[in-house]
Amino acid sequence: MTKKHDKSGTFKIKVITVSDSRTLENDISGKTIQKQLEKKGHKVNREIIKDEEKQIINSLKNYNHDAYIYCGGTGISKRDVTVETLTPLFDKKLPGFGEYFRNKSFKEVGSRAMLSRATAGIKNQKPIFAVPGSKNASKLASKIITKEIGHIINHAKRP
Repeated sequence: MTKKHDKSGTFKIKVITVSDSRTLENDISGKTIQKQLEKKGHKVNREIIKDEEKQIINSLKNYNHDAYIYCGGTGISKRDVTVETLTPLFDKKLPGFGEYFRNKSFKEVGSRAMLSRATAGIKNQKPIFAVPGSKNASKLASKIITKEIGHIINHAKRP
């Protein structure tokens, strides 16, 4: 008999869209993630920040949420700095998230999935996710994250 994983609880989650062009009104990807999380009873705060290392770091300053989801800035252009900014901050990396995301993406977009740099890690016992900003990618990421967020948060809080 296997031990059931604790996925219970509602949590305070911050969704940060990293974009030079989006606003809260036209940010479809951030709204998609927010709606998926709120359906499960989580409290979600959203924010838009520029594709700049300093703004990404500042968005984490207080660590007053249970989890953080960064949407956008994960591409391969020079301006995409989300992954490079967040990964050195991680106390623990969660490589399985990016691997699983790319596997599921491959089924939708084929070999273009290799361009995804979706990643996740733990900082100060709180999960941090970085996902692509496209509509389809944010929909997929929100399904994956929502399914396991309670388990990840509860596990990360353990001593």
